Amino acid sequence: MELLFPTRCAGCGRYAGRPICPDCTASLPLIRGCVCRRCGKPTIYDVDECAECRERMEDVDRTIALATYEEPLRSVIHKLKYGNGWRLAFPLGAMAAARVAPLLWSPHPLLTFVPMHRGKRRARGYDHAHKLAEGLARALGLEAEPLLRRTRATRAQSSLSHEGRRANVRGAFEVLRKNLGGEEVILVDDVLTTGYTLCECAAALKAAGAGRVTACVLARDLLDHCGNISMLATSMRPVDS
Repeated sequence: MELLFPTRCAGCGRYAGRPICPDCTASLPLIRGCVCRRCGKPTIYDVDECAECRERMEDVDRTIALATYEEPLRSVIHKLKYGNGWRLAFPLGAMAAARVAPLLWSPHPLLTFVPMHRGKRRARGYDHAHKLAEGLARALGLEAEPLLRRTRATRAQSSLSHEGRRANVRGAFEVLRKNLGGEEVILVDDVLTTGYTLCECAAALKAAGAGRVTACVLARDLLDHCGNISMLATSMRPVDS
């Protein structure tokens, strides 16, 4: 099959025989060092929360981001979402799992994802966040469980202002299980920009009895909706010792 239909790298487009070539894997803009614990943004020193996320991500207890939203990861995620590249979810999920595993509180947390609206999922043929959650779950020895449902079709967040993004997803998710019994939940998505979508999902999960909610994303976007580089944490609360 590889001779007849050779595999292109989703990052650089070269025929590589694998979904992501070794050069692109080595070039991924991995997040190392100090971060804001709540939103996953690189910071000068480790903090519990920063000025950007303090008012809008209060229901997310921690964010674990694999890398920043730059090339070649940007192209890989675009292929995952729009280029029928759902198979990329499994190597990407394994990469994310290596970052997530040491930070879990519970040995058997619930693992779920930010769902697409059923109409968009039907048009695309798959839910990329669900596939990514399956890849992460496989690497962690867990099961990916659909705990959330998107109750209405929402506009693409990338086209909206900060306040527009908040209003766009407000009340847009409901939980499919009545009582989550205080369990830790890993909430999977592809990219975190403002965090409003993840926070709405986390709020719904906590209202249904979830305990700690940890967001796991492939990429942390450091650009705001105007394309400006987001400030590194300025008004920061240091990590509790």
